[in-house]
Amino acid sequence: MFFARLALLNLTRNVRRTALSLASIVAGVAVLILGKGFIGGIRENVIRAQVDTMSGHVLVRPAAYPTEGLSHPLDGLWQVPEAFGRDPEATGMTARTFFVPTAVHKTDSLRARGVVFDPATDPLVFPRDAWKIDGTVPVTAEDGVLVGRGVARLLRVVPGDRIVLQARTPAGAINALDVNVSGIFSLGSPAIDQLGIFVPRPLGEDLLRLEGRASHVLFRLADREHAAAFASRIAPQLPPGTEIRTWEDETAAMLRVQEIREAALNFLVIALLGMSGLGIVNTVLMAAYERVREIGTLQALGMTRSGVLRLFLLEGAMMGVVGSLVGAVIGASVVAYYGNVGIDLSSLIEKQGANLPISAILYLDFDPGLVVAAIAFGIATAVVASVYPAQVASRMVPADAVRG
Repeated sequence: MFFARLALLNLTRNVRRTALSLASIVAGVAVLILGKGFIGGIRENVIRAQVDTMSGHVLVRPAAYPTEGLSHPLDGLWQVPEAFGRDPEATGMTARTFFVPTAVHKTDSLRARGVVFDPATDPLVFPRDAWKIDGTVPVTAEDGVLVGRGVARLLRVVPGDRIVLQARTPAGAINALDVNVSGIFSLGSPAIDQLGIFVPRPLGEDLLRLEGRASHVLFRLADREHAAAFASRIAPQLPPGTEIRTWEDETAAMLRVQEIREAALNFLVIALLGMSGLGIVNTVLMAAYERVREIGTLQALGMTRSGVLRLFLLEGAMMGVVGSLVGAVIGASVVAYYGNVGIDLSSLIEKQGANLPISAILYLDFDPGLVVAAIAFGIATAVVASVYPAQVASRMVPADAVRG
């Protein structure tokens, strides 16, 4: 208790210098928690956008798609066996066919991303809770199509308008149909929202002459971490000319970018905590030289060198504890808040373009374990930074110290 009171008294002698050292620790710990929460949130955002709109947890597709420039999903259509992919791990399975239609409305036209979907099974793999729809989801050929808000804006259509949908069939013929716009969707994924057109299976059969075939079969699992094991189990059932991929395969490129960002963040945090360490060295070392007579008196009264060492280490540790706790409270509060409320990236996405594979709402990733680790890291940095000045103070000779 004596050491703690004395250490606290020493830290309050020069409040400005102590405050600067504390501020650097607060900044380092807060940035560590905020940065990790942001990067973890982006990682989950990328995965969620891919899984909930395009790939599911596991998908089967034509083997060459889309790596060969002249290859097209319609060139690799396959008949899905009735018992294909039946597994207790799968909570949903659906077939989709991707194609590239041209949509025409009056004098406006564009090339879109067409998705033929099964109205009955598609919601089992791609949950509809985040879908925002102005109008209705089409079920029959007469209902028409569901267009993304970007398509609706470019073609200047509203629900109830009619457009001409033109596409190539698997046989190479060009077919076109006049279809109704049943609704306009926003999935929160710009890659689909800007150029997507969802076509119900009955209409897709008429337009593309699919004859019951599909380009992709997609699965949703009870636990996405079991995707690789599930893929291995159903791999022997794959028809010739197809390949199986997991959500990890589909998001690998974007997640590698996240690893680069995380490395940059780690460098920034190390730099900030390094600066805080130098600040603590300066604070404790200056305190040691300012208190030369006091140290000599304490040693003359019986305080050992190890006692002086503990005193100065305690001062550094106290700065580390206070700074780390304050930084953790700030960082954790912000991350927890935006982990629940989310950050709306819609306007940013609109400016950056339509092909970003992310969701429009970013939820930061709150990790209690990281908060504890950040506090421990901040305290450890402060204690380590105090070692050298503490050793300098403990090596002072009492007689010389008293003489000043």
